[in-house]
Amino acid sequence: MDLLEIYADARGETHFRRTVMDFEVMNYVPPSSPVHITPDMAVTTARFLAAPVGWDKEFHATPRRQLAVLLKGHATFAVSDGETLAVGPGRVILLNDKASKGHLTQVQDGEDALFLLIGLEG
Repeated sequence: MDLLEIYADARGETHFRRTVMDFEVMNYVPPSSPVHITPDMAVTTARFLAAPVGWDKEFHATPRRQLAVLLKGHATFAVSDGETLAVGPGRVILLNDKASKGHLTQVQDGEDALFLLIGLEG
């Protein structure tokens, strides 16, 4: 699975990088057939975030290391190095830019966005 990460370098500049989450074949829910599944991730919390069209106009750092899963709507993410990416429903983003110049999340296309935020340990 392609995972988009927003991360900060030593100077606090934020960037995008793509990583691949590895899946393994596991007999996860017997008696069903084996499935492809990722290793466990230690999580701390989960919450939903509803953001209105036009949100946000300010760069901000993530308050914690977390996965953001866009469930509904469209958004554009920008990082401090100037790169911008548009995302739609189903996109998973690893927000790993705490204590940095941050990123900008702008809700697009006339529809509010709904995110599932999953806090990660570490």
